[in-house]
Amino acid sequence: MKPWQSVCLSPLKTKKYNKLMLKIIPFFFIFLVSFSSVFAQEQRKKIGLALSGGGAKGAAHIGVLKVLEEAGIPIDYIAGTSMGAIIGGLYSIGYRADQLDSLVRNQDWNFLLSDNVYRENRPQFEKTDLDAYLFSLPYERKGRVKLPPGFVSGQNIYSLFLNLTIGYHTEKDFAQLPIPFRCVAADVRTGSEYDFQYGLLPMAMRASMAIPGFFAPVELDSMLLIDGGIVNNYPVDLVKKMGADIVIGIRFPPDEKEMEEQQGSVLEITGYLNNFLGKELLQKNIRETDLLIEPNLSPFNMASFQNTALDTIVARGEKAARNKWNDILALKNSLLIPEEERSKSAIINPFIEKESLYIQSVKIEGLAESDEKLVRKQIQLEGDILRSDLQKTVSKLYGTNLFSKVYYQLEGDSTFDLKFNIHKKNINFLNIGVRFDTEDVAAILANTTIRLQTSMNSMFDVTARLSKNPYLNIDYSLNKSLFFKSGFSYRISRNNINIYSGGKLSHSFVTTRNMFNLNFSEFYIKNIRVYAGVNLDYSYYFSYLKKNSDLPNLDLKRKPYVNYFIEGYFDNLNRNNFPTSGQYLLFRYTVLTDDFYRMKRNVPTNIALLNYLQPIKISPWLYLTPEVESRVILNENVPTIYKNYVGGNFSGHYLPQQISLEGSNGMEILKNAVVVTKTNLRYEINDNHFFYTNLNFTLHNNDLFTILKGESYIGGNIGYSYNTFVGPLTLELGYSSLSRTVYPFLGFGYYF
Repeated sequence: MKPWQSVCLSPLKTKKYNKLMLKIIPFFFIFLVSFSSVFAQEQRKKIGLALSGGGAKGAAHIGVLKVLEEAGIPIDYIAGTSMGAIIGGLYSIGYRADQLDSLVRNQDWNFLLSDNVYRENRPQFEKTDLDAYLFSLPYERKGRVKLPPGFVSGQNIYSLFLNLTIGYHTEKDFAQLPIPFRCVAADVRTGSEYDFQYGLLPMAMRASMAIPGFFAPVELDSMLLIDGGIVNNYPVDLVKKMGADIVIGIRFPPDEKEMEEQQGSVLEITGYLNNFLGKELLQKNIRETDLLIEPNLSPFNMASFQNTALDTIVARGEKAARNKWNDILALKNSLLIPEEERSKSAIINPFIEKESLYIQSVKIEGLAESDEKLVRKQIQLEGDILRSDLQKTVSKLYGTNLFSKVYYQLEGDSTFDLKFNIHKKNINFLNIGVRFDTEDVAAILANTTIRLQTSMNSMFDVTARLSKNPYLNIDYSLNKSLFFKSGFSYRISRNNINIYSGGKLSHSFVTTRNMFNLNFSEFYIKNIRVYAGVNLDYSYYFSYLKKNSDLPNLDLKRKPYVNYFIEGYFDNLNRNNFPTSGQYLLFRYTVLTDDFYRMKRNVPTNIALLNYLQPIKISPWLYLTPEVESRVILNENVPTIYKNYVGGNFSGHYLPQQISLEGSNGMEILKNAVVVTKTNLRYEINDNHFFYTNLNFTLHNNDLFTILKGESYIGGNIGYSYNTFVGPLTLELGYSSLSRTVYPFLGFGYYF
């Protein structure tokens, strides 16, 4: 009998056959539906996303991702280079487009693209001077200059990556991430492309964006890795190797106007480095892109990290994707996405919104045992901690200026083992600052720190200023911990001192001053610094002139003084120049003697100094900063060099006790009790432009309790300041009833 021939069954068999079929058919139907669903899912073409590099222009990737999410396009694979590696890496572990948008907009990019440390995280003794240095030259112990591998080491940007990738700090196969991911770097030593398929996700992101010359390269095994844009800035080939059938690509070709504007600049050189190795590959990858999105980002470039620019760049990316909306929907419809995949929930990364962590152990690697003990005292991170506390601890350790790298890993899921990897600085740095103003004309500041041993406990800090009023300061400190030290310092300075009376020059002299300080103890508690010690002071005077013979002599005597002091201050201002938050309080009490216990064979001279200021935010762009500065001499037998000198633009510029008075053109000697109140009103046009006015009121008398009956002066100035990358450019015009004249002032660079 042939298969297609009919079969006659008896009525009884037919009845049994029908019952059997009624039982089988439902199961057969379910099988067919399930098989067709699985078959359809297996047949759905895989979508790969290729994200090019481009610096700040890479923020446009976020705008495109917003539209792809809205359209419901599934992303199966991601490959990225440089900024594309950052966006792609974070997207692969669960960051949505709206979260990436908020993340990019809320960053301080000037900070991230530098090795700066926020002022609040610096040690107290480095809060004032660090901004003054324009650049640093590394040198070895033998004195040979050693050029750094990059202008920026990348500490801040890598700390951000570590914070954003918590839960992914251990070495992983990137194919096992929620969305399989790869990124591109270039190996300097072989000149070849290196594709990260396995390893530490934050390190891969950091290596892929290591722009040559700007960011230090990343050492991994035998490789020295830099920005992958040199070899493959648009990695379509890589995402296809991962298994993508269809590639959606986002790239940023420069327009002609941008090319003209960047001719001969660093941006042009960086932007076209891939012409050496990746030009042919780029053309091939463009041809193999199924859906190419190229946002129009003119006039922005790879360095356009300003907030307003980033807002526009993200919006331009979204606009470019919406212009391809019909193509995106057609792609979606061609995929035959199964219903269960359509309703599948988004990737959930519990650490994105998690503010607290539980640390069960802390381990420190990379330091000698003695140094590890010093560091461990400052790491109080076990138990429940805030993520912000971890970031602040890292910043504070790096801010000590003792370490070249402070990295960490969190190993675990719900509870973590925290492992620090800390590299101590093995070279010294020569720090250089430059300033121009109408008082000193030009000044250069040079500083270096020399460690005497391999331990961090002992160091010399040497600072010199070359100007009309030069000085050399040598400070030796013995650190018992990162925030406690003792030691000594020696300072020799030469100052041209002009003394005014009623706005007219009355006396002038030149002094060479030698000061030796012995600090018994100096310790820091958060924002508080307290120290006590002995000061040996000797001044040599010459070129003394008196403008009028009727004026009294200043009685300048060449003799040594032995002084005892205690000083403490609280300082949590957020920045040195135009602070917007925090407070500053300084108190110093000094006992002056000329024979260890007396002054002029009488009781020692006692002097108290107080200074307080606090910026107050009136509106997002308007700030008021009141300040009070007072110095009181409690005895009459005070040497001329220690009297109250008031006037000039900067406190302590000519003499340590000098109190500045905006609008005045020089120092005048006032009576024993001086109280100066100041108010700064500042209007911030944006982050770099400021208009301001300073008003001051001065009272002085021979006794603090009768100071309200003493003489008074008023003064002030109006000014404009522009923050440049080398420091503020300042223009001021002032007047003071103390000087009785209009006083213009011009300054460029940070004050030192």
